[in-house]
Amino acid sequence: SSRGPSSGRRAATGAMGTVGEADCKAGQGQGQGLVSFDYGELGARDLSADIARAFGPDGLGVCAVRGVPGFNEARRALLPLARKLGKLPSELLSSYERPEAHYCVGWSRGQEHFKGKPDISKGSFYANPIFDDPAEGDKAVQAKFPYTLSCSWPSEVPELEAAFKTMSRIIYETAKPILAQCDAIVKAKYPAHDRALFEKTFPRSRLVVGRLLHYYAGVEDSWCGWHNDSSVITGLVPAMWLDDMTGDELQSLDTTAGLYVQGRGGAIERVSVPKDVLLFQIGEAAQILSGGVLQATPHSVRGHISDPGALQVSRESFALFMEPQWDMAIGPPEGASYEDVLRGEEGDLIPPLSKRLNPDPQTGTVEFGKLLGDSFAEYYKHNNKT
Repeated sequence: SSRGPSSGRRAATGAMGTVGEADCKAGQGQGQGLVSFDYGELGARDLSADIARAFGPDGLGVCAVRGVPGFNEARRALLPLARKLGKLPSELLSSYERPEAHYCVGWSRGQEHFKGKPDISKGSFYANPIFDDPAEGDKAVQAKFPYTLSCSWPSEVPELEAAFKTMSRIIYETAKPILAQCDAIVKAKYPAHDRALFEKTFPRSRLVVGRLLHYYAGVEDSWCGWHNDSSVITGLVPAMWLDDMTGDELQSLDTTAGLYVQGRGGAIERVSVPKDVLLFQIGEAAQILSGGVLQATPHSVRGHISDPGALQVSRESFALFMEPQWDMAIGPPEGASYEDVLRGEEGDLIPPLSKRLNPDPQTGTVEFGKLLGDSFAEYYKHNNKT
């Protein structure tokens, strides 16, 4: 998953050692396993122990939900449209770019850079699928926070808007009971926390960003580079692999591509999940608001290498970033400090959060939009070192 600052590619093994694999299994959560549970359990029983294993200091920062109503149909409707959009002529796609929004609204390809070169291995379409006009027409807000601008939906792919919004609504609603349980975990340690995660993500925020991704087929080892999400929580749809010539889905693929997560001990794991589960990843805004009770983990997405003469394969995926309002003041709960938030921070794979988190010394909080802007700047420098 990537929201803006994650440009670049990096080998999964790198300096971090060998790559393990985390499988999606019911009840798994001892050590570094991927925690999963059924959709029907979300509102029916206390899942705080499972969610704490997933999002707490010893987890992968990711959980999986099975049996989400309408999810499989929505995935089949949406993901092939990423390829359909990416196959349109580049001059046509450029008409859907919003440079004034830093390419975080509408179409974007080659705007992220790594080692000074544009990354053309993937194309993205960004939109706020929950609020058509998140700034509610406020020109001052749009000028200061240009990612609140509305997008133009491509008329050449008329089914995109409905499919994009349907999938997003499913993810958005499924995230609500998960964050409610996260609040209970934080409140158990910091009683003053109350329902800050839920309140600052849903009723008090209109900042929601969907990103539909098309990884172009080719021989290049392409990545969505190492990053932490800035969001409170991100919903991830398992990728779809397509024959680039026909658009047909491949039911199996021998590949090392996919989602990689750096576990708490520093080991890197490939997260292997079936296509019928919905993933949720915790972000840095939740880490701040929880006083470090919940912790974001560095992750990366590796593209598939299509050898010359072999079947050319594209990868299609979707992420929904649920975030505090752009001007929302966020900080740790009463009783927690920024030392708690930053404990054990990663500073090799990603620019450390302490360099990007600059709270107001008077209030002890940071405006979420400022955190986003400072993160964009630091990630760009990190991924383009000379």
